[in-house]
Amino acid sequence: MIPERRAELFTRTGRPRHNTVQVWQGPSRIEGSPLVVLVTGLKESKNTKTGNMIQSYILRSDMDPLAALRTGSDVAMCGACVHKAKSYDGTTWSGRSCYVRVDTAPLGIYRAWDRGNVLAVTRSELSELTRGRPVRLGTYGDPASVPLAVWDAYTAHATMWTGYTHQAASKRLQDVLKYCQVSADSEGDTLAARGAGIGSFRVLAQGESALPFEIVCPASEEAGKVATCATCKACSGLDGANVVIQSHGIGKGHHRPTRRRALTLPVLNAARVTHHHQIGR
Repeated sequence: MIPERRAELFTRTGRPRHNTVQVWQGPSRIEGSPLVVLVTGLKESKNTKTGNMIQSYILRSDMDPLAALRTGSDVAMCGACVHKAKSYDGTTWSGRSCYVRVDTAPLGIYRAWDRGNVLAVTRSELSELTRGRPVRLGTYGDPASVPLAVWDAYTAHATMWTGYTHQAASKRLQDVLKYCQVSADSEGDTLAARGAGIGSFRVLAQGESALPFEIVCPASEEAGKVATCATCKACSGLDGANVVIQSHGIGKGHHRPTRRRALTLPVLNAARVTHHHQIGR
């Protein structure tokens, strides 16, 4: 990195000068619409659940996230996620169980970017900005909608990462499971992830309970918030655990059991599959 560019990105003490940067812009891998990835929390993240992790927002670049939500255009970064709104009547969303409040951080970050107040960085610069820090893939939006090379750079020198994807059924997008938990919508999805040797994260609908090998998210209210995501480190895809959490956030109480057929996944981490068989779980 040339000295002039380093001085633009870092202070003399090595701290990032910018809290938010643009790290990629291009077509969604899910369905081709224009997206932008904005990384924030470079100076400090105040997210109490995740801890001081760098956050990443995947947003439509041609409309603000509220407009995308209202028109169903958020399919570009959310795919067919079961927690998406089923419909919008001009005032409220029907059936939306997503925990993200789009009118807060996602909207604010988008507006700052849209005003031209967010610096664009290269992938190599991104790797330096995240060096020695924990990072979160897809604070809003599914990481599978973005080229894997972006996440390779994002995590290259990070201390750990978390990520979740609802696109595991797509062979074309399964490369993101290198970094992401399977967002499991049923016990069958969790079993498929375990059979593949990778981690899963399941939001429990009313009446559902954890399987014997699933753990309750340590950062959740039901677990007493005994850890943050940054200290827990259980949600890292290939090395992830099988985790559950109660429905929470703005979508609390709207999640219903799915009737969709369970995922079918290839073995992606053979060593863990062998270990599970050896311990009989």
